[in-house]
Amino acid sequence: MFSYQASRSLLGVGKRLRVSVPFRSLSSPTQTPPEQEKTPVADPTPTPTPAAPVEASPKQATPAAPAKAAPAATTPAADTATSAKDNESSEPRVKEWAERLGAFGEESRLPRSVQAIYLRPLRRKAEHGLPVCDLQLRSYSVRNVEFFADFAIRAAYYLNLPVSGPVPLPRIVERWTVPRSNFVHKKSQENFERITLRRLIQIKDGNPQAVQAWLAFLRKHAFYGVGMKANVWENESLDVARDMDTSLSEVEESLRPHLAQFGQRKDNSAPGTIFDTLDSERFAERKNPTGVPHLGNYLGALNEWVKLQQNATEGTRLFFSIVDLHALTVPQDAAELKKWRKEAFATLLAVGLDPKRSTIFYQSAVPAHTELMWILSTVASMGYLSRMTQWKTKLQLPEDATLDDQTARAQLRLGLFSYPVLQAADILIHRATHVPVGEDQRQHLEFSRYTANSFNHLYGPIFPIPEALISPAKRVMSLKEPTSKMSKSHADERSRIILTDSPDVIRKKVKVALTDSEPSITYEPARRPGVSNLIEILSHFEGVSCEDIATEYHSASLRSLKEHVGDRIAFHLQEIRERYVGLMDDKTGYLESVAEDGAEAARANARVTMRQIRDAMGL
Repeated sequence: MFSYQASRSLLGVGKRLRVSVPFRSLSSPTQTPPEQEKTPVADPTPTPTPAAPVEASPKQATPAAPAKAAPAATTPAADTATSAKDNESSEPRVKEWAERLGAFGEESRLPRSVQAIYLRPLRRKAEHGLPVCDLQLRSYSVRNVEFFADFAIRAAYYLNLPVSGPVPLPRIVERWTVPRSNFVHKKSQENFERITLRRLIQIKDGNPQAVQAWLAFLRKHAFYGVGMKANVWENESLDVARDMDTSLSEVEESLRPHLAQFGQRKDNSAPGTIFDTLDSERFAERKNPTGVPHLGNYLGALNEWVKLQQNATEGTRLFFSIVDLHALTVPQDAAELKKWRKEAFATLLAVGLDPKRSTIFYQSAVPAHTELMWILSTVASMGYLSRMTQWKTKLQLPEDATLDDQTARAQLRLGLFSYPVLQAADILIHRATHVPVGEDQRQHLEFSRYTANSFNHLYGPIFPIPEALISPAKRVMSLKEPTSKMSKSHADERSRIILTDSPDVIRKKVKVALTDSEPSITYEPARRPGVSNLIEILSHFEGVSCEDIATEYHSASLRSLKEHVGDRIAFHLQEIRERYVGLMDDKTGYLESVAEDGAEAARANARVTMRQIRDAMGL
């Protein structure tokens, strides 16, 4: 082992070592030096011719006589050349670092830490260059990320993995400011900056198992302060698509129960034939008691409910409720609310719902709704409820309003905030599998699905996960403000058509509908919303596409279009209006009897659900 001084003299970085090496001639005394043969000698004295060599006997041990005369053959010029050569070779010669390191390595071995400084990692050459794995290293320290990148490349070499990199990726720079005191001035803040360094290492033409072993090895020997993110690609043969097609049916069967949790039923993708595949499905729908519905409610919901009833199979059960408890989220006049309840119930029967095929009842007549609401509130998420848009719309708050807003806290009531929980109870109490909703109610159904999943996770599979049946009808826009949805909250009564309006009132409202001054008729909802709204209404009643109607009336006047739309609406709603008036004028108590029969059937169905819930919860 060398001492410290010896090692330092041999391994000094950046120094040049001068070593004096003595030179000695390798010629024997019997040989003439090469310098004498090359140097011409000018001697006027004739040199005697040497005699022929005499073969010596084996007993002779002494050298021949001419060998002693060799030194006499040298001249002064030859002596001068020889001495000059000796002086030149005796001067110190500079050795290169590789020569010194090789000479030193013959006698001893350098430490691995020293060798690693001068040895670059070995790499294997990729044959095809097909990417197999991309490894991204991240660190705040360039020393750490470079060291671990070198370590990863060396590990890939010993696993026979062709590797390229490390390639520097763009830096990620984060800056932020933190106040150091309560004083608002520049000196009271502290600025921070954090730079993330990234390196990319790519494996090409690697064996998948070797790549997994490489990644596992790197995870096992992860270095401090270095993060890793790997993207691995699997390469298959060209006939893999055929194999996937063969196993597609098995994959669908295995995924079907899991996708059902998200409402992705295969039979739900074909609205025209869904009722042919349903056996004992349950449908639940709610109607707010806001009086007589308008045309938008009819085309968007009520008319679809009637089609749902007509196409339902024999074993399908349908539940329709007047959700009068939901109306209490805002102050209501008692007499007015009672009138609205009766009008809404009569409307459901007038549009075509049959009490013999559907269960129609008042929500307040089934106490299990409120009981289940309390149970579901124990698993409902406050964060989820705070993100719902219902309470923000009712209070006329911006969509980004939160519970931290002082104005929201001052106006918000618990009943309005927990509105979606009662909606979930309305659906789940009857174990509904499908719920006909519009696009604006999809968020509430998603909350019901989330609540059912949370309850089933805690207490077992009690509730089926309801699925949405989205109405294909588009929203009917206001007649006076065609960019907004038709609503009863609009100040102008001419903006909406009520189902009980007389034919003359309907024609007058359509006649004064807001349009534009262009002479031709085209279907352009973005540029001409008023004309497009009339075309869409006519399309619902005639069953013709909007484009075909626009083509038919292209050269007609707006007046003729409005007259035709008014006549079609009045004709279609005439029968509904007559049935509604007859039900409201009935003095035999028919509406009350139908409501009581529906409530009794709903209570019986709800008792079955509550019995299962109580058993699961230990109540």
